[in-house]
Amino acid sequence: MQTDAGTGIHAVSLGRDQMRRLCALLLVAAIVSLSWLGTGTASAEPQLPKIVLSTLNFGTFGDHDYCHGALNVGAVAPRGKSGVVRVTVTSFGFTGNGPGWKRNPKCRFLLYMSQISGSAIAGKEFFYPVGFGPRPGEKVVREIRTGPGPVSMSVATYALDKPVRVPQTYGGSGFLTVVP
Repeated sequence: MQTDAGTGIHAVSLGRDQMRRLCALLLVAAIVSLSWLGTGTASAEPQLPKIVLSTLNFGTFGDHDYCHGALNVGAVAPRGKSGVVRVTVTSFGFTGNGPGWKRNPKCRFLLYMSQISGSAIAGKEFFYPVGFGPRPGEKVVREIRTGPGPVSMSVATYALDKPVRVPQTYGGSGFLTVVP
């Protein structure tokens, strides 16, 4: 250790091995302090690892006055629910033409969800009647028990109030990995 007489500053000369040890010690101290103090709590639910085959955004039309709009599909793993996928379909806003749309600005259709997973021998299909208006951000949320592991999921829309199921769009599809 050397001391400068004019300023009183002490200077330490370290060798190469001592410098490496000091850097490693500082790195370990930083990691331990961040782990001990924490970096906050995560409030968002974890996104599921996925491979998207077609799209997560798609357009559709509804039951009256040429109503039409676009949707977004999201999937998360809800906290504390093993083998469950929470599917959220969000509207970008719908519009229509004519006096019927002015009287009733809700575009209605059947929302179709299907899943095939390793825990099921056959796939499952779900149909939900929904209606979206002109305001963007309206949501439909459904939880589907898939079981853990790889899952194939699809979301589409079908015509409402028809004797035969008539697809309107083929929507979004992909593969997810659902955690146990």
